[in-house]
Amino acid sequence: MKNIVINDKNQDTLTLKRAIFEVEIWPLLTKTVHISEAKIEGLNLVVAQHEKDWIIAGINTSQFITPEDQQEPEATEETAENPSAPWTIKLPSFSFTDSQVNLSRQPDLNVPAELDKFVLTNLSIKDLSGQELSWKGEVALSALVNETTLSLESQFDYSPVQASADVDIKNTRLLIESFRHFLPSPYNEGKGQLDLAGSFQFSQQQVNGAPVFDVKNLTLNTQVDNLNLPLGEQDKVSTKSTSLSISKANARFVSAEQLAATGTINLQSTQSFFAQADIAAQFDKLTLNTPFDVKRDKQGLAASGKLDVQLEQPLFTQAEQKAQLDMLTLNTPFDIKQNELGLAASGNLDLQLGKSSFAQAEQNVQFDNLTFNTPFDVKQDKQSGLTANAASTILDMNELSLSSESLAVQNQQLHIALNDIALTMDNDQALTASLLAEIQSHGLSVQQAGNTADYATFNLSNTLSLQKNGDTLSAQNSQLSIDIKGLKGTQSDEKQFSLGAAKLTADQLDVKQTNQQSPAIKGTNLNFTSESLDSMLTNKKRIASWKNADISGLSFTQQDKDFDASLAQLSVMDLTVSELVADAGNKQTLPPLSHIGSIKVEKIEATQDGAKIKQITTDSAKVSLILDAQKRIQNLVFVDVEQQSTPEPVLKNPNVPREKDAKNAVSNTQDAEQNPAFKAPYYVILDAYDTTGASSIYVQDKSISPTLQRSLDIDTLSLRNLNTQKKDQATVLALKARNGKYATLQSDITIWPLADKLTLKSDLVIREAELPPYSSYIANVLGYQIDSGQLDLDLKLNADSGVLSGNSHIVLREFDLGGRKESSSVIKAGAVPLNIAVSVLKDSDNNIDLDIPLSGDIEKPEFGWQDFLLLPVRKALFSASSTYLMQTFVPYANVISIAQFAGDQLLKIRVEPLIFEAEDDKLNDSQDAFLKQLVALMKDKKDSQLKACGVASYLDLGLEKPPVSIDNDTKETASNLAQKRADHLKDYLVKEGISSSRVFLCSPEVDLSKSSKPRIELNF
Repeated sequence: MKNIVINDKNQDTLTLKRAIFEVEIWPLLTKTVHISEAKIEGLNLVVAQHEKDWIIAGINTSQFITPEDQQEPEATEETAENPSAPWTIKLPSFSFTDSQVNLSRQPDLNVPAELDKFVLTNLSIKDLSGQELSWKGEVALSALVNETTLSLESQFDYSPVQASADVDIKNTRLLIESFRHFLPSPYNEGKGQLDLAGSFQFSQQQVNGAPVFDVKNLTLNTQVDNLNLPLGEQDKVSTKSTSLSISKANARFVSAEQLAATGTINLQSTQSFFAQADIAAQFDKLTLNTPFDVKRDKQGLAASGKLDVQLEQPLFTQAEQKAQLDMLTLNTPFDIKQNELGLAASGNLDLQLGKSSFAQAEQNVQFDNLTFNTPFDVKQDKQSGLTANAASTILDMNELSLSSESLAVQNQQLHIALNDIALTMDNDQALTASLLAEIQSHGLSVQQAGNTADYATFNLSNTLSLQKNGDTLSAQNSQLSIDIKGLKGTQSDEKQFSLGAAKLTADQLDVKQTNQQSPAIKGTNLNFTSESLDSMLTNKKRIASWKNADISGLSFTQQDKDFDASLAQLSVMDLTVSELVADAGNKQTLPPLSHIGSIKVEKIEATQDGAKIKQITTDSAKVSLILDAQKRIQNLVFVDVEQQSTPEPVLKNPNVPREKDAKNAVSNTQDAEQNPAFKAPYYVILDAYDTTGASSIYVQDKSISPTLQRSLDIDTLSLRNLNTQKKDQATVLALKARNGKYATLQSDITIWPLADKLTLKSDLVIREAELPPYSSYIANVLGYQIDSGQLDLDLKLNADSGVLSGNSHIVLREFDLGGRKESSSVIKAGAVPLNIAVSVLKDSDNNIDLDIPLSGDIEKPEFGWQDFLLLPVRKALFSASSTYLMQTFVPYANVISIAQFAGDQLLKIRVEPLIFEAEDDKLNDSQDAFLKQLVALMKDKKDSQLKACGVASYLDLGLEKPPVSIDNDTKETASNLAQKRADHLKDYLVKEGISSSRVFLCSPEVDLSKSSKPRIELNF
């Protein structure tokens, strides 16, 4: 046929340039259709759809469709007896070229028609032959669908028994815009193009009655450009350029359990974006390269290859979560084998991340780069179980930054290396693992809720092994080393901590736990060193600081509350405890509570029951106790000065306990009744303690006036044989100290700490101790301030089961209480004050020498240490002075009488009254002896002054009994009588040579008491 044209209303609906079909007649006799020539050239066809009608070449095909045509044909059965022989078809060559179909579709007449163009550039078939399901030949296709091109070549040979084909795809380009109206919504809104090229050889054959498929020499190249494809209302995918290639690939498929595949996959993508709901991912460039070799058969699975991924500028978001990286590189060669015996896998995981940021809500993590590398080797079989090994696993991270609402972490550099990793687990779940760990960190800074912590460097290395067998878990940590430098911490409440450097090493650190028991921990040869520690309560309050501290040779075992530890040595250098820090530029500050040049503790052995220490030595220890006006410790930083309780006053009556002490006694008794079981206290055994170097104790007390400022320089302070386990073990304490240049103190005490009741022997020698600074401390006992005085004391005090005995030899030089008083003024007051009693005891050198025996029982309720030490001194002073005063006033016994009372603790000097006869105002002979001694006393005590008070009695009124009251006239008469008596006495004294200015008369009195007598009361 040539130049065929079908026209409908001036429109060519079908044109055919040429069509040839040539069939040979003779082969038809042998049921063979041999098409010797077949060609179609230049076919142009117009096809239109209007609603449900299809119009082909201007012909409406619906007119040829009858209801019978729409019915399903009835099934027919061919008789097996006369099967028809199949026809054979041979087509040496067929070509279909330069043809086109124009399609117009308008299912809805209210919507404009959609136009499509199908261009068949070439379809060629060569050497096609076949019978029933067996065919072979060659096919080549080149076509265009709108703007989409397709080119395909294939040589095939197919039969139900075996088949083969060579397929070559060329110049295939798919544009979404060219067929978007064929796609459902929302895909029809997309755009982009796909280029496809590839080739492979396919074969299929029957093996043991089952098909076997082979694909060989597979090469596939795909290229997607400018893709923007919506997947839903919020879902879409886009890429500027993405290429996927498969090369040198071969695959063989027998069944799902028997297959093999080899080849290389390469994927490259640039400026790509993926979104689904609230999840989105985008990146600048993606490169994936994966050679692979996979085999699976009845013996098992074997897979090897290499996963090589590079990702540039990726960004992942989901809701409030976000991850952004400069670069991601993953390189993982792998080799996996699995068979009936088990699984074996080996390879190397190599991961690198460039500058990265991860955010979620108010949390953010970012770092400059991260490198992770781990070779692995894993095996699992039915006999041995699971084994895993890794020669080296390394993680490196730089400039890490982590932040959240209340937490911020920064780390300049982090390095983690895990070497010689080995893990085994048998079929009974018994586990064994080991590794060598190394961690290095630089420039860490942490901030959390107002608290900050940072360090310059941190290093850790150790060898760890772990075993789990049944209910028993054990871990061994050997060659542990932890090193940290530049550690600083600050709490929100202004507490601060800094540590210049610290290092911890341990030969072995083991942990073992069985069932639900407490873990057993064992440490061997732990050593710790630290430098420049400083801890602050606030910016102006230092808790403690030291230059360096060392712990060496520590070994221990511990389980629950039971432990056993030994320590070779503990030493601390340049230790300061409790210090107030002065403001910048202010040099006035208080000394620290304690500063010690060095502390050394040697050979410690400790358990949960007690501790044994061979030697403690402190060098250059200085203790400073600063008390304010309320006796609060000013340089004690642990408790605010305002919060310190004022010391309780001394009990006036030691026999009456404080209320809180009584309550505590009741509470302790009740506790003892409810808990009768007794556990021995923690024992301490200390062989020796010594203080060396320039050590001292400084006390400043502003609660007294003048302020006490005293420093006690310690020459010797030692302790020997402290043992709280043995009752018969005596402890010896020796002290030798100086106060200033001249005052010295020396004490030797032997005490039995574990005796049921206090048992000790002590000697105390004090020389040239100045007493005025301590005046306020003993004034409440002596009743007077000490104006001057120097003390020499020899005290021997022993205790035998709480019963004290001893002697105190006291020498007081230039000792004055409340100012110096001469003995001539003794009679100025009725009671002799202690200061006068002291003054009368002084010898020609102005010294007082006393020997005071001491005794007491500390078990008695009335016993008090203050009274025990000071009251005997006061009693001795009064006792000695009373003897002296009695001797002094014997010549004037008619006028002066001396009485001792209040337990020999007080003297009373009384001036006797001058007695008169009733109703008499004149002096008489019966008063002569009294008057002569009175004149002699006033002449002896020339600075004394006499006050005379006349008194009238009811006897002066002529009454036998005292009246209830008297009238004013009677009272005036009695007062006049009393006044006359005083006048007559003064006249007598002046006449005897006593100056009138030394005699004072007071207002007369009337005494109506039952024991009253007519008299003159005298008082010096």
